[in-house]
Amino acid sequence: MTFAQRPATARLTFARLTFPQLWVALAILLPVLAALLATMSTVDLAYNVRAGDLILDQGAVLRTDPFAFTTAGGAWLDQQWGAQVLLAIGYRAGGWAGLAILRAIFVAVVIGLVFVACRRSGVGLRVAAWLALATFVLAAAAMGMRPQLLGMVLFATTLAILAGRSRRTRRATWVVWLIPVLVVPWASIHGSFIFAPVAVGIAWLEDVFAGRPGAHRLLAVALATALASLLNPFGIGVWSYAIGLTTNPTIRRLISEWQPTAPFSASGFLLYGSMIVFGVLIVRRLRTAAPPGSRRALWRQAGPALLWLLFLGVVAASAERGIAWWALAAPVAVAGLLGRRLPTEAPASTGSTERVERASVLNGGIVVVLALVGVVLLPVWRDGSALGGPAGLLTDAPAGITAALVGRVSPADRIWNAQEWGSWLEFALPSVPIAVDSRVEVIPTAVWDDHIALSDGAPNWQAILDRWKVTVVVASRVEQAALIPLIQASPAWIQVHADADGLVFVRR
Repeated sequence: MTFAQRPATARLTFARLTFPQLWVALAILLPVLAALLATMSTVDLAYNVRAGDLILDQGAVLRTDPFAFTTAGGAWLDQQWGAQVLLAIGYRAGGWAGLAILRAIFVAVVIGLVFVACRRSGVGLRVAAWLALATFVLAAAAMGMRPQLLGMVLFATTLAILAGRSRRTRRATWVVWLIPVLVVPWASIHGSFIFAPVAVGIAWLEDVFAGRPGAHRLLAVALATALASLLNPFGIGVWSYAIGLTTNPTIRRLISEWQPTAPFSASGFLLYGSMIVFGVLIVRRLRTAAPPGSRRALWRQAGPALLWLLFLGVVAASAERGIAWWALAAPVAVAGLLGRRLPTEAPASTGSTERVERASVLNGGIVVVLALVGVVLLPVWRDGSALGGPAGLLTDAPAGITAALVGRVSPADRIWNAQEWGSWLEFALPSVPIAVDSRVEVIPTAVWDDHIALSDGAPNWQAILDRWKVTVVVASRVEQAALIPLIQASPAWIQVHADADGLVFVRR
């Protein structure tokens, strides 16, 4: 059934909305409002903007590390260079406020695509809206403005394309070939591109088990998708990079979001709670749809979707960062099981009628009010600074420490810094080398051992700073709490700044 053939109650109007249509609007508007209210962390964002600036200025992809003196200019497989360029262009066009608005747009696109995928899977407006909202609740913590968010847009697009493949139209037949095209830039944007051929492979299994004609086409698309990922400056190296992040022992030791999802954490509560809820929905659906003698065949038909959910669940449980991909794909998979007529079910009666939903001006008014609230929340109305952006927008950007360093340090200095501020210092103090940042995979393991020893106030802290020829120490009151009193008592260092965030010391 085409859009033009759908009942009038399935169309949105600006003045009057039915209750299901209101849910659709809320599924998009509420995440957008949340994105506009949220702050932006500079931990990953700032260095990506700076790297994108360098790529645009030099006209070439970065292949050696330009930021940390501890890497000695070593090789850098900068797989996310495409995202860095896009972020740098966004910053040049609108500053931090522009990037904040762009984040809200990306969030809307992701949730909207999940909604579309759920609708194409056969569920109604209201259920699709609820599933889309569930996606946002599960993925909100992962929707910071960084390359991962761009990867989520491309992943959601892939899900929406695959969900529409069963329409048996000529357009649906060729649209699946857009997935390999999407993967070409995706492989230079975020490591999540590795999920694309897996998603297509699962769709192929579904079509094979369901006996759909043309299933072999999806196998060809999956192969083309894998090959398309090699069309990047680093070739097959992007695969070793993406997979290596998940198994890197240093990353899993130091970065909490790469550690297993704890059941009693906030993220774990949402993840494992959603698994239980989705599991109950699936079991009820399959049990009510199958006569007792045909349940084995029915579970076999649902096997590929269940395998996909199992794969996504393992990814999410093994690392908090993997929850993002469960959050996007699991609701769509559940929608496919809830909305698709299963082989053991009889066709719906032609005499059945849809529930008539009454449109209401009040529902439309709620949407208008929320849209106006979104305009008010735009960060362009806030005062701020050229470097720090609108007031209250950025986090992990110590303004006082930055002001104390500007004009005091030069490219000849070496800054040993709190890890959480490394990305910001790379942006705010171009050409001044720092020790560590959020690129854990780039910084050698031995350097991280030194960083931990310094932060813990090890007895050889001075020897470590001497060995690295450090001239400036930027210490966080949290991360380097044990080091601060030692360096304050040392005659080799002078304290030149202190505030609630931390302290700055320079060598005498």
